[in-house]
Amino acid sequence: MLDLFSISLPEQRLHPLFKMLADARHLPERHVIESWAEGFSDRDGKFVNEFQTTFESSFWELYIHACLKEFGASINFSHYAPDFVVEQPEAFCVEATIAAPAAGGQSAFGYDAAAVPNDFNAFNAQAAIRIANSISTKLKKYRSSYSNLSHAKDRPFVLAIGAFDRPFAHFASNRPPVAALFGLNYDEEAAIALGPDATEIPNYVVSGALKQNGAPVPLGLFLDETAHEVSAVIYSCLASWGKVRALADNPDAMSIYRTLHPSPQGIIPEIRVAKKRDYTEHLVDGLYVFHNPFASHPLDPQTFYHPRAANVFLNEDGSLDFQAPDDFLLMRMVQSVVLRD
Repeated sequence: MLDLFSISLPEQRLHPLFKMLADARHLPERHVIESWAEGFSDRDGKFVNEFQTTFESSFWELYIHACLKEFGASINFSHYAPDFVVEQPEAFCVEATIAAPAAGGQSAFGYDAAAVPNDFNAFNAQAAIRIANSISTKLKKYRSSYSNLSHAKDRPFVLAIGAFDRPFAHFASNRPPVAALFGLNYDEEAAIALGPDATEIPNYVVSGALKQNGAPVPLGLFLDETAHEVSAVIYSCLASWGKVRALADNPDAMSIYRTLHPSPQGIIPEIRVAKKRDYTEHLVDGLYVFHNPFASHPLDPQTFYHPRAANVFLNEDGSLDFQAPDDFLLMRMVQSVVLRD
């Protein structure tokens, strides 16, 4: 088993989130991550170093590994790439990546309340660009390398994308991947103006967005054969430090969990509040699987079926079919009290 928390590196090289985890008070949280790593193989001998120094991409890879186990996948680690070669119950490959901050952008950790977005349309649009960039980068890698591997070609290819591109990335929920993959933009600012009596969020189709430098980025990658090699995209903006805290066996933690869930009464979500000792969350709560209708090698719709996950399909009329639990986890916010000497 990987020894993730034995430190042999100078402290100045350690990632701030890893240093936080290494603190003795976070032993229950470390146990969660160690459970994710059970059965994981460090094929190039660099994983522990990367986990301790760059953290987020390695953390996301461990989370996806845990999810694949939860879905009942049998993983073959004898191949160096892609990240996960699944043999059962269906043969497919998964490449894990993250939506990272733009050049010069603020990271998804170490921020304060001043970083709360004041324009959700702009916030969502920029997040969609980061996801589209991640897909484009991995699609190029698939075409130039993975597609030539005997264990990867002619199999479904799945991208797993975690949202670590900006402060409060979890506020965007599913808006960025829906825009990036299906070109559907939800106008959050218009919805706010309509007030609590609105029954639906105004939306419209977009084909692209502009980076801050003015460069265009195509969106709607699953509306034609542009990304036909990608069978599906797994996505979560909630597989972060908050997920680890939610799963940790630490009932005495002085934390309050506020979660948002779909409401049958309208667009205003249901809000639930619970103390840590009364709060429960599943590993795959908040996880989406977006299926590509133009995939060269479609994924069996049952492959990622789970009573706590959301599978999303494109209907013939252009609408989206969200197959998810009624209480699907849309957002989670955690407030904690930290006692200091």
